[in-house]
Amino acid sequence: MLTPILPKHIDSTMMTAFRSCPQKYRKEFILGLRPPGLSIDLHAGGCFATALEHVYKAIWEQNKSLSDALDFGHAAFALAWGDFEIPEYKVTGKTFDNTWDAVLEYFKRWDPRSDYIPPYINSEGKPTIEYTFAIPLEPAFNETDYHGGVFGGTPETHTDQFPLHPDGEPFIYTGRFDMLGQYQGRPIIRDEKTSGKTAGSNWAEQWDFRAQFIGYTWACQQAGILADSVCVRGVSILKTKRDTAEAIKTYSDLTRARWLEQLRRDLWRLRRSWDAGYFDYNMGDSCSAYGNCVFLTSCVAPPDQEASWLSDFAVRRWNPLHKDPTSEQV
Repeated sequence: MLTPILPKHIDSTMMTAFRSCPQKYRKEFILGLRPPGLSIDLHAGGCFATALEHVYKAIWEQNKSLSDALDFGHAAFALAWGDFEIPEYKVTGKTFDNTWDAVLEYFKRWDPRSDYIPPYINSEGKPTIEYTFAIPLEPAFNETDYHGGVFGGTPETHTDQFPLHPDGEPFIYTGRFDMLGQYQGRPIIRDEKTSGKTAGSNWAEQWDFRAQFIGYTWACQQAGILADSVCVRGVSILKTKRDTAEAIKTYSDLTRARWLEQLRRDLWRLRRSWDAGYFDYNMGDSCSAYGNCVFLTSCVAPPDQEASWLSDFAVRRWNPLHKDPTSEQV
């Protein structure tokens, strides 16, 4: 019997899935379902991030040379990779050797000692190599409490507030990015992306209105860090080569306000779907994107057969603060 759990900690990935298809959100994040085995894309990306983190710590905290720091990074990378084996059916260039080679290629282009975006030094004098956040979405209002006169007025008078989680506490917006850096005297967010495809001519344009990065700048500003820009660095891990790309995106106060309002509206829709026990179906592009949604068969099956079609999936609850958010199986 699958146990539905409405996550209180939410992130950009989860909200993007809900906007794409509420029914997919239900199965992936409320029921916690994932295809059997770990995702090679998430696993390789997590190992890549682990290697970079240990290299930077060795350099900026222990004053190691890049060569020595790479030895530390490789040890951490190998430990994180573990005994993971790529499924035979999966065609990918993200092997152990190729992913480590991507780490070397990354530092070949962006040597930490000469990088024009070094780590941000916090109030304790330590470099901010990795940044995580968990921010309660307040003020919050429980629409169902209105009838008890708890808040007074009507639900319409609370249209600027977020919904409460069913447990009576605020939803918590969470996330992590690879580094808080410094650029031209100001803090800047830095995040690395690994891909199995070559960065095309429009690679940089895809980040212009990216909820993930807009949310990062909002989170920093909530913590009193006046960061409004993100440096995105991409590394393509192909079978025969590695490519790198970079883009710096700045997000205005207006863009952040639009992002926050959309998040509020979508969370109300999510909460009401949970209360009603019904999640909408997309019945469109989300069903056929990337070679069809993995839940497609269960969506076209009769309601009383849904559980049998979902029985082959594993339960892996999404952890938005983990480098590989689906690595822990329930």
